Amino acid sequence: MTALNPQNLLQLRFINQTNIDLVKPSFDNLPTNPYADGAFRKRRYSVVKLQNGELKLQATKAFVQDDAINTFQGNVERSYENLEQSLLESAGMKSIVNEFRQITGIDEERDIEIHQFRMLAIDSDTPAAPEGVHQDGFDHVCVCGVSHENLEGGELLVYENKQADPCFKMAIKDGMFAVINDRQVWHNATPMNKLDASKPGYLDCFVLTS
Repeated sequence: MTALNPQNLLQLRFINQTNIDLVKPSFDNLPTNPYADGAFRKRRYSVVKLQNGELKLQATKAFVQDDAINTFQGNVERSYENLEQSLLESAGMKSIVNEFRQITGIDEERDIEIHQFRMLAIDSDTPAAPEGVHQDGFDHVCVCGVSHENLEGGELLVYENKQADPCFKMAIKDGMFAVINDRQVWHNATPMNKLDASKPGYLDCFVLTS
């Protein structure tokens, strides 16, 4: 596979549904989120290395982004529970991280940060990305769709620059694997709404960064 370079602004593929099915149940165990996005996002967060085919959990650290990058909750130290050990040991999770490493070309010593999200549609036009059009401050950002229920919206948007109209838009379908060159382009997501207001609506996904 070709590693990302300045000419590879976005790589898109669908990954094996068997691996998606293996990780899907873990999203039902996500804890509540005590921060500003807690009303509409449940999440876990871990830093790992992929070495000799195994995911090695690194020291727990707070997640923080400069307010120049995240205007919604920048400069806030956020501490989340790690991904469950059973998930990190699963063939599905190992396959997802290995796919990310192969596409980006990063080596085994490189830290990979994994955010596990359940994004809830709670009101009309619930924001999937409350910070709006943004970069995350990494070389590579990957969105991996896992599951969605009773939902419209939440599509991935990619931009040439912060002021431009989106040049790419696609629903985050189950198994969708989109790797973005975070140094070269910007991204966002469309607001989410329930199809049936009487039932829960959500999008489950991983975001991997390095």
